[in-house]
Amino acid sequence: MLQAGDKGVVMQPVRAVLFDFGGTLYDYATLEPAERESLVDLARWAGVAADPRVIQEAHREAMRRVFRDYLPRRFYLHRDLFRAAVVGMLESLGADVEPAQLDRYRAAQWERHERDFRLRDGVESTLQALRSRGLHLGIVSNIDDDQLSHLLAVARIAPFFDSILSSQQVQSCKPDAAIFEAALRRAGCNADEALFVGDTILQDVAGANRVGLRSVLLWHRDDREPPQIEPRPRHVIRRIPDLLDLVG
Repeated sequence: MLQAGDKGVVMQPVRAVLFDFGGTLYDYATLEPAERESLVDLARWAGVAADPRVIQEAHREAMRRVFRDYLPRRFYLHRDLFRAAVVGMLESLGADVEPAQLDRYRAAQWERHERDFRLRDGVESTLQALRSRGLHLGIVSNIDDDQLSHLLAVARIAPFFDSILSSQQVQSCKPDAAIFEAALRRAGCNADEALFVGDTILQDVAGANRVGLRSVLLWHRDDREPPQIEPRPRHVIRRIPDLLDLVG
C-alpha cells in the first residue's frame, strides 16, 4: 500500500474530496437513543413485554443476519434491509408483524433523529476550509433518497457540497465500483486526484481502492488501532479536520 511520503510516488494535486455520510460526518452513536426508544415502542405496539435489553439484543442479532445476506449484493434498498431486521426481531420475540406498526416505527425514528443528531466535531469548519481551497466536495452514501434528504435536512450541511449521490440514484451500493465511478464523473476529475473519506474498511476503503481513489479511513476509536487487514487505506485520520493536512 502506498502511503503519503513514500519515495518515488508522485502524488497528483487533490481536486476533490468525497465523503461517506453516516459514521463519517456524523457518529451513529448519537442516534442510538432514538433507535433504542423506537425499537422498544415497536415491540410494545406488537404486544412484546420483554425487557428493553432483550429487545435490543434481538434486533442486533437480526441485523447481523440480515447484513450478512445483503452485503454481497451489488444494490439494495436500505429501507428493505432495515425493515427485514426489525421484522426478524419481532419474529424472534414471537410477535406478529403489521405494516402499519412498521410505518409508525419509522416515523418515530425520524422525529427522534431531529432531537439527537450531531455532526462530528470540526465538520462544518473543515468543509468550509476545503471549499475555500476551490475543491469539489461530494457525498457518496449507501442510503435511500428519502432518508438521505431527511438526514441532510437535519444536518444542515447540503450547501457545502457540489454533488450528493445516494446508492439509490445509481442503483449501486458501496463497495460496488459503479457508485464511485459516478461520483468521479460528477467531480470531473481522475481517481488519483480525489480523496474518499469513510469509516468502514469493507465498504468505503475497499470500494475506493477498487477504482483507484485515494482512500482515507476515519478511525475514531481511542481504545485500539485500525486492524491490519486488507484492503488497506492510503491514509488514516483520527478527526475530520485532519483532512486539511492531506490536501496540502
